[in-house]
Amino acid sequence: MLARRKEQTVPAGGGRGRAPLLFRVGVSTVPALLILLVLIVSCSHYQLGTTLPPHLRTVYIPTFENKTYQPGIEADVTDAVITRFRQDGNLQPVGEDQADTVVSGEITDWNRRVLGYTGRDEDNVEEYRLYVTATISFRERGTGRYLIRRQKIRGYTDFYLEGDLPSAEEAARPRAYQDLARNIVDVVVSIW
Repeated sequence: MLARRKEQTVPAGGGRGRAPLLFRVGVSTVPALLILLVLIVSCSHYQLGTTLPPHLRTVYIPTFENKTYQPGIEADVTDAVITRFRQDGNLQPVGEDQADTVVSGEITDWNRRVLGYTGRDEDNVEEYRLYVTATISFRERGTGRYLIRRQKIRGYTDFYLEGDLPSAEEAARPRAYQDLARNIVDVVVSIW
């Protein structure tokens, strides 16, 4: 009877010590580790919460000044800006005496442009775009230092002509004000 010789396995690296990490981990694991490393490095700049300095947490928003021919829009625009700051959460709207910062603004333009016609007849307008433009300033209340000075920001909305133009336009106004407010808040909180 022949005795079988037991095969001896020689570890990588010539049998001296442990195998290199690449062979212990497994070659198929290397791409997964590389992907993980790329994800960690690419997300390393991300920060939870606000990037605003810690001493800036509140904002006062006085009523915007209306420089357009549209009466009464200043209250609606100001309300939209205050609401958007509340929703965003980076700067909480408060009264003037409690505020760290102030966002002031002027509504400088309000206009409507034609976007589309019904068929080939240019007298039958089907769709409009309503623009609202404001110039804003953002400053620290304590120091008076301007962080943004007289920056022009625009908001708009598109609307279809359903019924008469004044009614359709009136229904579209809040969406244009909300878009303007979103753009204002985005500019203010992204300066850092």
